[in-house]
Amino acid sequence: MDFRDRRLKVVGIGGTLREGSSSLGALRRALGAAEEAGAETELLDLYELELPMYRPGRPLEEYAQNVHHFVEALRGADALLVSTAAYHGTLAGVTKNALDFAQFLSKDERPYFDGKVVGLISTAGGDQAAANSNGAMVHAVHALRGVVAPLMVTIPNAWQRSDRDGNITDDGYGRRLDRLGRLVVDLAEKIGAAEPSRRAEPVGIAV
Repeated sequence: MDFRDRRLKVVGIGGTLREGSSSLGALRRALGAAEEAGAETELLDLYELELPMYRPGRPLEEYAQNVHHFVEALRGADALLVSTAAYHGTLAGVTKNALDFAQFLSKDERPYFDGKVVGLISTAGGDQAAANSNGAMVHAVHALRGVVAPLMVTIPNAWQRSDRDGNITDDGYGRRLDRLGRLVVDLAEKIGAAEPSRRAEPVGIAV
């Protein structure tokens, strides 16, 4: 059974290791739009998940249940939304660490994020770092064989555009997040039924 026989599932990954994260608030907004567009959604809040550092070569069986849940959520996603804070000019370490756990999908029929649409969101305290963060995530998603959605949302000076709970209060940026959520669903419906790629064996992370 493919997603045409059920609701398409969009999984969101985001948040930082503090409460009231604007990157998490932005992700909630985009996920809400994806759900309104007809998708089933799941939010993976990195603050709540408390993922350990990824250790190359350590088998999945040695990790706690939070890692197992995270990996299975990635595996079951038809499309993804990834939202990061911009720290020191690039994506937050907690976001990159979470993406590294996709290595456990390397031997799947559709390895990593193969053929899955991935929407990208970055929030920053200043003017420029959010664009750098999305750029860095583009490279990571391409390495994971994902399809980056052509609309990416960057929210500079996010502290001016969100409330104390991290919710995006700026109407213009809110509408961009809504468009991204809908776009991810639309693109996934159009290309998600493609056959898994027949490229060479995944190289992945050196151990």
